[in-house]
Amino acid sequence: MKTLKFSAMILVLTALVVIAGACAAPGTLPQVVQQTVVVPQTVIAQETVIVPQTVVAQATPVPVDQARAETLNIAIGGPIVPADAINPYVNWNRDMGMHNFCYEYFFYQNLQTGEYIPWLATGYEYNADSTALTVKLRDDVTWSDGQPFTADDVVFTYEMIQKDPSLNWGQQVVDNVASVEKVDDHTVTFNLKTSNPHFHLNREAFPAVGIWGGTTIVPKHIWEKEADPKTFTNSNPVCTGAYKLANSTEQSRTWERRDDWWGTKAFGVTPGPKTVNLRYLGPETNVALALVNNEIDTPMIGILGVGSFEEVARRNPKVIAWQKDLPFSWLDPCPRPLMVNNAHPPFDKAEARWALSYLIDRNAVADLAYEGATTPAWGVWPDYGGVKPYKDAIADLLQQYPTEAYDEAKGLQMFKDAGVDISTLDLKYVVNADSNEEVKVAQVIADQLGRAGIKVTITPLSGPAEQTAVLEGDYDIKLHSFCPGYIAENLDLFNSKYYKPLGEKVALFEANSFRYQNPELDKIVNEMLATPPDDNAKMIPLFQQAMAIWLKDLPVIPVVQAPALVPFNTTYWTGWPTADNPWNMPVSWWATFNTVIAGYPDKDGKWVGGIKPAQ
Repeated sequence: MKTLKFSAMILVLTALVVIAGACAAPGTLPQVVQQTVVVPQTVIAQETVIVPQTVVAQATPVPVDQARAETLNIAIGGPIVPADAINPYVNWNRDMGMHNFCYEYFFYQNLQTGEYIPWLATGYEYNADSTALTVKLRDDVTWSDGQPFTADDVVFTYEMIQKDPSLNWGQQVVDNVASVEKVDDHTVTFNLKTSNPHFHLNREAFPAVGIWGGTTIVPKHIWEKEADPKTFTNSNPVCTGAYKLANSTEQSRTWERRDDWWGTKAFGVTPGPKTVNLRYLGPETNVALALVNNEIDTPMIGILGVGSFEEVARRNPKVIAWQKDLPFSWLDPCPRPLMVNNAHPPFDKAEARWALSYLIDRNAVADLAYEGATTPAWGVWPDYGGVKPYKDAIADLLQQYPTEAYDEAKGLQMFKDAGVDISTLDLKYVVNADSNEEVKVAQVIADQLGRAGIKVTITPLSGPAEQTAVLEGDYDIKLHSFCPGYIAENLDLFNSKYYKPLGEKVALFEANSFRYQNPELDKIVNEMLATPPDDNAKMIPLFQQAMAIWLKDLPVIPVVQAPALVPFNTTYWTGWPTADNPWNMPVSWWATFNTVIAGYPDKDGKWVGGIKPAQ
C-alpha cells in the first residue's frame, strides 16, 4: 500500500543517517543531512504504521571544557522568533527565555509541592468581600538597567493593557480588573470588577504563574516612551530576571547571567549556569544524538519519544528522566483535548461532537503517538490528587456521558441520526508544525477518522500563521493543551464572555477559540469563581451542576493526559527534580524554570534546590 511504501522509504532514510553517525570519526560530531519532503495534506489513511526511532550512536568522550561546564544547553522544538519581535504583549513565544530567564513574576506556584512562592512580591491580602487584592512588593528589586522596580511599573503596565485590550491576554485583564492603585512605592491594590477570591491564581490577569505564562510587568521608564506598545520590538529587553539577552538567531538564542541580579543580594544565591543556550536542532534524531554526545542538557516537551529516550539512556547513562521506568514522564497539568469548532456545522450540534468523540480510540492514540507514555483523559483536568474528589463526585455523569469511550458503530449512527452525511465532510485539522507531539497525534487521529469514512485535511502551520488560525477560529479540529489545571479556572475557559465571532481573535488559544456558548454554564462558573477555591463543600456541588451541562454539550473532546518526557543530562548539571527527589516541576518552557535553575525559598526561608555544576 502507499502508506507502507512511504513509511519504508522514511525508514531507509533514517537508517542511512544513523549509519553515517555511527561511522563518524571518534570525537567528531556526525554530519546530519536533512531533506525536506513535501507530502499532500489530505489524509484518508487505511492504517497506522509506526517507524522505530532507534538511535545507535555512541557517546563521545566528555572533554574538560570550562565554558561548557558553565553552560546550560536546551533543545527547543522549532525555529525562534526574531530578536526584533520579542514583545511579550504581541508575540506568544515567551518560553524562548522571555518569561523563564528575563521577566519575573510576583509569585510562583510549585504544583509539585503545592507551594505558593513569593518572588517580586512578599505577600497579598483580599478585602472582606474579595473585591480588592492588595499586594506588597519586594523593596530590593531592580531592573537590568539598574532602575528600581516599583508600584509605578505595575500601575503603568495595567493601564497600558486596559487602553488596548487587543494586547496578549488584554481581554482577561479588562474583564477582571477595574483599576490598579499605587498605595506607596512598594504596595499596590487591584480593584476587581466582581468578588473573585481566585484572582491570585489567574495567570492571564495577575503576575503569578504555576504553568506557562503570566501577566508580565514591564518597566515604565522604557515602555512609556513608545507611542504604541504593539509596534515596540523590545529587541533589547529590560527585565528583572537573572539573565540578559546576548544573541538571537532563528536557530539559537543565548542568555548571559547578570552579575548585578537583585536576587543574588536578596537571597544570597547565584544561579549555576553562566550561559543558557536555547537551540533548535531539527528533528528528533538530531536531538537524540546531541543528548548522547552531551551537547545538550535537556530538551523541551514533546521532542523525544519513549523509544528514542530509552536508546539514548542506554548509550549515555548520564541521561535520566523524571521516572526511572515506563512511562518515564512527569504528568503535565495541561491535558490534550481535541478542540472542535462549535461555529462550523455540523459541530454546532452536540450530537455531532459526541459522534466524533466515539470515533476516536484514545488508547490507540496513547500507544501509537505517545508510545505508551500517557493515558486517556476523561476531561480537561490533570489526574492530580486534588482533582480526585471532583471526579468522584461526577462518577454517575461519566457513566451517562462516557468521554473515554470508543465505539465506531455508535459514532456513525449518531452522525446519521443528526442528519449528517459524513461523505460530505472535509475537516480542516490545524497542526502546530513545530510540535513533534501534535504531528504524531494528528497522524493517528486522521487515520482513525479516515477509516470511518471522514476526510481529514491536515494543515501544518508554524508561528504567527498557526496562532492566527487558532485565535480566529480558522479550523475544524485542533489538538491543544488546556491550562492552568484548576477546577473553576479550566471551566472558565468555556465562558461565553470570551466568545468572539469567527474571524475575530479570542484572547487565548484555549479560552473559547472553539466558539462555544451556554449562559447556564456561565452562571454556574461565575458563582464558582466567586467562591474561595478551597471551599470544597460549596465548590463540589457547583462542579456537579456545571459538568451536567458540559458533558451533555461536549464543547471539546478529551483525548489524553499530557506526559512531560523531558530527559536531563547529568554530565554537566546535577540536582534536577525527579520522582525520587520531587522538589520542583521538570519543565524548562514554563516561567517557573528560573526556580529550577536557581532554587527558591520555602515558607521558613530555607533555600530549596537549584541545579549545580557536576564538575
